[in-house]
Amino acid sequence: MDRPMIDVRNLSKRYYIGQSGFGSYKRLSETIVDTVAHPIRTVRSARIKKEAFWALKDVSFSVNEGEVVGLIGKNGAGKTTVLKIISRITVPTSGEIVLRGRVGSLLEVGTGFHPELTGRENIYMSGAILGMRKAEIDSNFDDIVKFSEMEKFLDTPVKRYSSGMYVRLGFAVAAHLQPEILLVDEVLAVGDAQFQRKCLGKIQDVSKGGRTVLFVSHNMPVVEGLCERALLIDDGRLVMSGDSHDVIAEYMRLLSLYRGNDLEDPAIRRKGNGMARFTWIEILGEKDEPMDSILEGRPFKVSLKLKVESSLDLQDIRITFVDKVGRSILTTGLGDSLEVKRLDRGSYRFSVLIDPNPFVRGGLSLRLSCLGRNFQEYDTIDYAYNLSITPNLEPGDALSKRAGVVKIPFEWSIERHEP
Repeated sequence: MDRPMIDVRNLSKRYYIGQSGFGSYKRLSETIVDTVAHPIRTVRSARIKKEAFWALKDVSFSVNEGEVVGLIGKNGAGKTTVLKIISRITVPTSGEIVLRGRVGSLLEVGTGFHPELTGRENIYMSGAILGMRKAEIDSNFDDIVKFSEMEKFLDTPVKRYSSGMYVRLGFAVAAHLQPEILLVDEVLAVGDAQFQRKCLGKIQDVSKGGRTVLFVSHNMPVVEGLCERALLIDDGRLVMSGDSHDVIAEYMRLLSLYRGNDLEDPAIRRKGNGMARFTWIEILGEKDEPMDSILEGRPFKVSLKLKVESSLDLQDIRITFVDKVGRSILTTGLGDSLEVKRLDRGSYRFSVLIDPNPFVRGGLSLRLSCLGRNFQEYDTIDYAYNLSITPNLEPGDALSKRAGVVKIPFEWSIERHEP
């Protein structure tokens, strides 16, 4: 099972920023018409200096037969570009790809749907666009309809479908392709929770059938559960390949914007209207001393500074502890204990004592949110700080046998039972 089904060698893709169509090419007739119709714009366009942008640079990897491999990275890292090149939607600037098998792509659910056609008609048209022969669609038709749960609406034009119905039918068609290689790009980000679980189960069935799957998603728990191996792309380069848990941990580290305690760094990605902004974060020990890491089981404080630009109503300050795969483990908020508070312009300090400390050894990220009345978002920083929990190696401690991300004390009892 070690035969590479996908073999990517030194793959690079270059675009030119400022170029019409972001890398598109026109026919000679189109160029002549544009020049005659818009001479001034044509001259100005010719003077614009085109800046080269490398979406991918020297990316090499292979995926073996029967493997399910996750492809992860930040938005704009180059993940979708890799899939589009493998799918032959676009061509690489340099490098080569060797594919050993038929390729099926779930890059956009609902590809080929026409609003005026019925669901039944769109199944055939979309299937043909995705590379299925009519005989293949006929043999899978009943399974597609059953999976989509759209029997009642099969002869209704899809323009009358809700967005959820549209997604159900689109995924059902694409999921019943029979390729040796399946490319999946964020299809689990749509639909309700029940349908997402159904889609995930279908992808798992595909992988158990021996087909090769390259899976792109921002849902790290799904990637970890579905893929034994993962690839991490950052700024167009492959930076890590290996066990999915380890690669996800590195991805979460790259996502973190922590460069110290200062939260006024302009490079920090944040959301909100800016009426109030976090400016400082600090982790304090039991004696209010600054700490770089916290011992397992020992209390600690999270101290924040907030700058208020003008008088406002404060509904909540929230701190969420996030684990290595992006799951929210625990959230504490000012709103848990206080009503809406009026703050005048100025700087304020907030702190919360985490006692008892429930976290076991490992790394956590802190997400910060400042909310106004009716939960208006003033400021949110998703990865504001990396917190390291280190083992408290006391005599008799059995840390190595612990599992999970939190430890909560429970009271146990034992008594003799006579049958």
